[in-house]
Amino acid sequence: MSRSTYPPGQDSGDLLYLFPHVDDTMMSSILNHTLQGVDIYKLDSRRILESQWDMVDPSLEDSSLSLRLPPVAIELYHSLDALLVPLNAYFSILTLHGLASGQPTMLPYYFFRYSSHLVKITMQYEWPAVLSYHLAFHTRRCKDMRVGDYAGWGRVDVDLMEQFLVPHQKSAKVPRKTGWMK
Repeated sequence: MSRSTYPPGQDSGDLLYLFPHVDDTMMSSILNHTLQGVDIYKLDSRRILESQWDMVDPSLEDSSLSLRLPPVAIELYHSLDALLVPLNAYFSILTLHGLASGQPTMLPYYFFRYSSHLVKITMQYEWPAVLSYHLAFHTRRCKDMRVGDYAGWGRVDVDLMEQFLVPHQKSAKVPRKTGWMK
């Protein structure tokens, strides 16, 4: 991919230098807001060399190659940590590109708000529901970002919360009594 295929205002070399584990195609899909939410795991530098990301599986039985199905989202993002680490890389790329392209200085604030929101809702709702909410939220925000609007990352999406989260609220746990508390 040549530099001319990147959006105006961003030198691809700068971002590729700062994020050496992100290839040109991935960088382009991030900057053009076409990266699917389920694919953000590819930005997790901790897991770049793990075999679970390899989609080609040599079969020892008949010495042919077979394609494995892509991992399911809940397998990729089994916890908040598994989501937040690559999501923060994603937000870092969008922040650097957005600020260099004239986005308002509030841009990082929107991403921080969303990260905090994820932490809060993870405490209240079951993890698979939070993940479904995030994937739907990401899809909506990509649509917004394609027209230059990043502010949606800083707002709570009540419709998506009602659809994905409310039915899956964690049950309230009653604290256990201990000997020193009476």
